Amino acid sequence: MQIKQGNATRLDWKKVCPINKTDEVYIIGNPPYLGSRRQDQKQKDDLKFVFKTKYKSLDYISAWFYKGAKYIEGYNAKVAFVSTNSICQGLLVSLTWSRILNDKIEIDFAYQSFKWTNNAKGNAGVTVVIIGLRNVSGKPKYLFKNKFKKEVKNINPYLIEASNIVVIGRSYPLSKFPEMRFGNMPNDGGNLLFSEQEKNIFLKKNPNAKKWIKEYLGGSDFIKGCKRFTLWIDDCDLDEAIKIDEIKNRLDRVEIHRLNSSEKSTREKAKNPNHFYFSAHQNTDSIIIPATSSEKRDYIPIGFLNGDTVISNSAMAIYHAQPWLFAVVTSRMHMVWVRAVGGKLKTDYRYSAKLCYNTFPFPEITTKQKENLNQYVFDILDERAKHPGKTMAQLYNPDTMPEGLLKAHQELDKAVEQCYRLQPFKNDTERLEYLFKLYEKMTNKDTLFAKQKRTRKKKLKK
Repeated sequence: MQIKQGNATRLDWKKVCPINKTDEVYIIGNPPYLGSRRQDQKQKDDLKFVFKTKYKSLDYISAWFYKGAKYIEGYNAKVAFVSTNSICQGLLVSLTWSRILNDKIEIDFAYQSFKWTNNAKGNAGVTVVIIGLRNVSGKPKYLFKNKFKKEVKNINPYLIEASNIVVIGRSYPLSKFPEMRFGNMPNDGGNLLFSEQEKNIFLKKNPNAKKWIKEYLGGSDFIKGCKRFTLWIDDCDLDEAIKIDEIKNRLDRVEIHRLNSSEKSTREKAKNPNHFYFSAHQNTDSIIIPATSSEKRDYIPIGFLNGDTVISNSAMAIYHAQPWLFAVVTSRMHMVWVRAVGGKLKTDYRYSAKLCYNTFPFPEITTKQKENLNQYVFDILDERAKHPGKTMAQLYNPDTMPEGLLKAHQELDKAVEQCYRLQPFKNDTERLEYLFKLYEKMTNKDTLFAKQKRTRKKKLKK
C-alpha cells in the first residue's frame, strides 16, 4: 500500500499511480467542493493551473472530474466522485462538462441529487450527486434515484436519459414568447425609495406629489407581502417636482451618491438623478418573477401587476402581460426545467431570463388553446383572492398551501402539459426527458434558420 500526500490538482496522477493498458484501475473519491465565491486565491490558482482559461466560475471539484477523465482516457479504468449537485446545474454545466465529455469519455452511472446526511459531528447536510466516468463503451449505463435503478442508453450532464446536449443561455426566447426584462435598478443610495410609513408621511405633507409615487416591488417584497414605493419622475415633470423641497433634496443626494461611485457609468447617471440607473419599466400590465425562491416550493410564486408598479432588479419582468404566458411560466413543466437548467443561490432557485425563460421549449399553440389556459390562470388568481391575509410565502409553502389553490395549479399543469402531448407524463423525469428532446429539435431548427438567414444576407450583398 502506498500513500502519497500532495495537491491533487497539481500532481501528475499517472506518476502517483502509473497505469498500463492491461491494468484494471478504479478511482473513487470525495474531493473538496467549493463554489467560486468560497475559493481562496490558492484554490483559484489551482483551477488556473488545470484549466488555463475560463476557470473563475468553476466549482473546485471540477478539477478532479477533468483530471480523472484525462487519467482514464484510453485505459481499462473508471473514475467516480461524490460532488455537490451544482456542477449539474445552470452555467456550471457548460463550463464543466463541455471539457470532460467527448467522443472518448462518457458518464457510466449516476446517482441523481440526494441529501447527504450522516451522524458525524458538523454534518454537512449538502445535496450531492455521484457520477462515474468511463471510456465510451456499448455496455449498459445506469441511473439511480432513491432506491430505483434504471438502465439507460445515455446519461447527459444534467443526469437524465437524454443526449449530451448542454443548455446555453440565450439573449432571446427560443419559443414564441415576448421578451423577459431584468427589473429596474435605482442605484440611488436609497434616496428614491420610501417605506410605506415614509410614503404616507411624505404625501401627507405634499399631497400633490402623489402622481410621482409608484409602488416598488422586488422578488422578496412580492413573496413576503412587503410594500415599498419610489419616486418616478419623467423629465417633463422635473421642474415642477423639484419645487417640493424633499424631492429636490432627495434628488441632490442621488446625484452625490452617483458622483462618488468608482464606476464611470454610474457617475454619468448623476446627470439625471430622477432616472433609475437602469430602467426597463413600461406602463402596461406585467408579470413579476422573483429572481430567487425557496427550493421547498413546488411552484415559484409569480404575479400580475399594473403599470403603477415598478419591478425592482431582484425580479424579472414581462410587460404587455398575457394570462396564457402566466400559465406557462407557473406550470410544473416550467418548474421541472428551472430545477434542471437554472442555477442555485445556496439551495434556492435562481431564476434568470437567459437560462430559464429564453431556453424553455414550448410548442406554438392556437388562440383557442391560449384562451383555455387563460381560464386556469383566472382560477388560480381567484383562489389566491380567497386568502387576502396570507402572503405568497404562506400560500406557496407546501405545508400551508390552501387545498383549492393547489388543485387550481394541478389543473393548470394538466392543461399546459396537453399543449405538448395528450398522453399524461408519468413523473418529472419523463417531463424533463421530453423537454430536452424538444429543446434539441427546436435549437437545431433555430440554428438552421440562422444559417439560412446569413446566407440570404450574403447573397443580397453580392
